Amino acid sequence: MINSRINLDNKSAVVLHYYNYKNSSLIVNFFLSGFGKVNAVAKGVKRRNSKQSQFALLQPFQKLNVSLTGKQELLILKSVEATPVNWKLSGKSLYCAYYLNELLLRLLPTHTDCSEIFSLYDNVLTILSPDLSTSDSQQPLINYEIPLRLFELKLLEFLGYGLNLSHETETGVPVDVKKQYYYILDSGPSMIKPCDDNFCLISGHTLYNLDNLKLSDKKTLHESKQLLKWALAGQLGDKPLKSREMFKQLYCS
Repeated sequence: MINSRINLDNKSAVVLHYYNYKNSSLIVNFFLSGFGKVNAVAKGVKRRNSKQSQFALLQPFQKLNVSLTGKQELLILKSVEATPVNWKLSGKSLYCAYYLNELLLRLLPTHTDCSEIFSLYDNVLTILSPDLSTSDSQQPLINYEIPLRLFELKLLEFLGYGLNLSHETETGVPVDVKKQYYYILDSGPSMIKPCDDNFCLISGHTLYNLDNLKLSDKKTLHESKQLLKWALAGQLGDKPLKSREMFKQLYCS
């Protein structure tokens, strides 16, 4: 519980999600660069008055400047202003962006400096924003996969659950790109098969590339996706991600 009054003026923010509150207000889940996840009441923004323009701004995927105040976890939105940054997302890129938002909603700490993740989020959404001259069907899925995997990797590191990608667990020797490993989540790559099933198979080739942020080939992307999905599941719990299910229904059916 936060007892001291919080005053945040003209802070860079994005909307992760919002839902209706009472008859004319919203509760908005903001992501602030230096303050992490923040929940705030946007009072009266659904009324037919001068605040109607605020409701139009309180949408995901537009960078805003906001001012917030309050004494508790649920703050009050004092003002919101648009910035020139408005990510143009559609098709697969839009669902990928919703996936990032859902990860942040579920995992991001509240009232914590998350400047590094905010900057990364900004960069990834800029990459996901399609070139207006290129149709969504012409953009291969690999272009979406690379920034998503790097975001997942860095988010895990930020949360304190970074992966050991560089050396074998038992011996400490560097990963051999020619070997196949049993990856154990709490320790890293091993040549010894665990007694239980709490591991995944992954090549040294992929571990080396992921450790060096080189995700240019399909094998590395595929194995990295499986490893990071498994690692994130340990933090997300059993509740499935809605964005992932929607993406499967639309593009993998």
